Amino acid sequence: MELVVKSWSPNRVIKAIVFDKDGTLLDFDATWNEAIGVAFDQITDSDAREASASMFGYDLTLRRVLADSPFISDSNDVTMALVADFVDATAFERTINEVSKLNIVPTYEAAVTLEALVANGIKLAIATNDSEAVAREHVSVLGWTQLFTSIKGYDSGHGAKPGPGMVLAAVEECDAAQGSYLMVGDSVHDVLAGQAAGAITVAIGNHPATASLADHRIQKMADLIELVELLQQEERAGSTNFAPDTTVDDV
Repeated sequence: MELVVKSWSPNRVIKAIVFDKDGTLLDFDATWNEAIGVAFDQITDSDAREASASMFGYDLTLRRVLADSPFISDSNDVTMALVADFVDATAFERTINEVSKLNIVPTYEAAVTLEALVANGIKLAIATNDSEAVAREHVSVLGWTQLFTSIKGYDSGHGAKPGPGMVLAAVEECDAAQGSYLMVGDSVHDVLAGQAAGAITVAIGNHPATASLADHRIQKMADLIELVELLQQEERAGSTNFAPDTTVDDV
């Protein structure tokens, strides 16, 4: 495992971690690709189906969301507005959300990681560009409700990412504003939102643009436990020996 550490503010305890949902806590492809495909299947007009898929950023043949799809990073209302000229966007979104609940797959070792963090006194939150209601449903289906102190969506009244509003609101609800807090996500929007909210930012996965902006980079959820322990140890020592862009290898 390789942890890339850019910076750390000493003398501040990590009190909360805010997570993006899709692509961070949930396996994006497994959870969404087929759910979205089912919604497109219900569009009987082939021209409308193809036009809306193009706007959405969905490959009807491969049945997968394209890498540049607005659905990946923008809020759901923005994405649905793009297809509203071609389909009943309300019914389309409802189908996607209902089918997604049947296909939810957490990322590898997400549950054990979340449980370990909570057991060590860190409060957890979600800040997602999905709706708050859908986020809560997904968390409930996975049996994670008790693990999260705060869940915010684009429609929670705090704006969408990359704005800082939902991150700040989640941190406040976690009573963590006076300590240090992390924002963990897989997209540039996640990192920008975290930076604007004063969070220590952690990029997860292999997205070069996201990793280049974040304070730290991890490959998978379980790596977060070691990163947090490392940062907490440095905090307890009262100083940091890491220079910007230092690479820490776990051997």
